[in-house]
Amino acid sequence: MYNPASGVHVYKRGKRSVRSHLPKLLRLSALVCVTLFLDFSAALTQSSQAPPIVITHVTVINPGSSSVQRDMTVIINGDRIISVSHSGSFLQSERKPTRLDGTGQFLIPGLWDMHVHSAFGDWFPGGRDIILPLFIANGVTGVRDMGGDLPMLAAWRKQIASGEIIGPGMIISGPMLDALLPDGKLRFPSSIAVTTPETAVAAVDSLKAQGVDFIKVQSVISHDAYLAAAAEAHKVGLPIVGHVPDKVRLAEVIAAGQKSVEHLMGIFEGCSTEEDRFIAGHGDLKLLLSTQDKQRCDALIGQLAQSQTWEVPTLAWQRGGTFLDQRDLKHDPLDKYVPAYWREVTWKRFTEEMMLGLLHDPLELRQKYFAGNLQMVGALHRAGVPFMAGTDAAPGVYIMPGFSLHDELANFVEAGFTPMESLQTATSGPAKFLGTESTSGSIAAGKVADLVLLSANPLDNIRNTRQIAAVIASGRLFDRAKLNRLLQDVEAAAKKAPPN
Repeated sequence: MYNPASGVHVYKRGKRSVRSHLPKLLRLSALVCVTLFLDFSAALTQSSQAPPIVITHVTVINPGSSSVQRDMTVIINGDRIISVSHSGSFLQSERKPTRLDGTGQFLIPGLWDMHVHSAFGDWFPGGRDIILPLFIANGVTGVRDMGGDLPMLAAWRKQIASGEIIGPGMIISGPMLDALLPDGKLRFPSSIAVTTPETAVAAVDSLKAQGVDFIKVQSVISHDAYLAAAAEAHKVGLPIVGHVPDKVRLAEVIAAGQKSVEHLMGIFEGCSTEEDRFIAGHGDLKLLLSTQDKQRCDALIGQLAQSQTWEVPTLAWQRGGTFLDQRDLKHDPLDKYVPAYWREVTWKRFTEEMMLGLLHDPLELRQKYFAGNLQMVGALHRAGVPFMAGTDAAPGVYIMPGFSLHDELANFVEAGFTPMESLQTATSGPAKFLGTESTSGSIAAGKVADLVLLSANPLDNIRNTRQIAAVIASGRLFDRAKLNRLLQDVEAAAKKAPPN
């Protein structure tokens, strides 16, 4: 079967050896991320004369502590929350505050999408005016960009911080590390060709010098080059995240200290008694599913839990890609936000490449495979493996920025998470992963004012995260009227984007 996440016909990897230096390296990585995030947050401080924001009589939900506080008053000044209390006391200010009546409404921390591609070569023209505002319109106030054009992303991050453009806070990797395909080309844009351990080290050092926040690895990079890249990333204090490369076992990825694994890569192969065949590039979906071994799987899940390797399963894309031939994309209600180029060039090319593999496997087999993905996520979660929400927007076909994150939260609940646990994957989880819990991921005095006001309780139904009454991004208020105008602007931008 064609793996929609990696773009190749194999499935990926196996076991683990714990290294004694990992805790120190993880602390170093966290410290680097804290410094980067605090610098970014400081840049976001609003020096304008925007009035304070006071939200009254609201129910405050803090997923990280699983707390629910009713009839609260939340006061925001600049880009910070300055008070969360029952008292109802108001900020003394020369500027008349903007008041929001939160009666019957629910306030959650701003959401993070921890796997996106915002500026991906020439694949998604118009991204600045479409992708970025769609995140905000859906309450996504932070993203981890997992592979993109570094100068453009850096410029966007600066413009967002200054208020020049609308978009989420960004943690960025710049180009991904990958090897060349047999035709001598890279599979994806925004990639660096890594052919040897030496070029892997050089690539990591170059990205470090350019100021990236972390290193992202793709699928075709060789076994030895991957290990060299991981070692160098740790040496220079950068987290390494991404795929489990085709020739690398999940056990080796854990041992190498990779901080997050995307798309559930490597787990089914590692659970298979025929793992060696998959590493060699042989085998198919039927073999994969028929050779799963519970003892092997339990051991591998235990290793992931012990090492606290984060999983970002991108279930929205896994579902969409696995059943791409079953989807009625011509009538997708979000099509009005899609430029013709995305639909007729980028996604069309991707769809044509994928269909060859998809149609090799009967629908019934693919249904069993995706059901296995949900079951695996549930098993990993129960074992204590940490999770984050990510979507792979916008390269995933009709995986729409912002909108698809709400699909992902629903997927987690389908996999066995409670609604509160699902919210953790997009709020407190990313803050813990990034080492920024002191400034983000919860609603408390001193935290950055990234908030989403909902008109319905997400703990009753996780799909209520779509019922957005207002978004506050670094203290900047977007009420429902402004969010509607933002969506109208995106629709207009989609029509104006270059056709080809």
